[in-house]
Amino acid sequence: MTMWNNVILCLGSNTDCEANLKSAVSLLRAYFGSIRFSEAIYTEPIGLSDSGLFLNQVAVAGTNASLEEVRRAVKAMEKRLGRMSDSKQKGKIPIDIDLLLWNGTILKPADWEKEYVQLLFRSVAD
Repeated sequence: MTMWNNVILCLGSNTDCEANLKSAVSLLRAYFGSIRFSEAIYTEPIGLSDSGLFLNQVAVAGTNASLEEVRRAVKAMEKRLGRMSDSKQKGKIPIDIDLLLWNGTILKPADWEKEYVQLLFRSVAD
């Protein structure tokens, strides 16, 4: 019997933000099927110098896939949308898709605790 897994993701982009977020939403909808998105908001960059504003969004999804399968799929989506291994060093992030929670377990505490993430999550949570 396959287990249903609940996942919360955070999407962000500071390069061609609206187009990249729209593309990421399309890819995530195709992958998960069962997914809801918050509104998208602009936030100041954290830990990146010479970086423009980020457009961020939170998603709540369900899947039968394993955590590793979802991680691989998300990394493939980032790569497809132009994310390179040196994107962060260059301060240009076409897309960043982080898995924040998996079945209630916090995977990225520092990101999960950000005020804008909590605000966006509350807007899309049941």
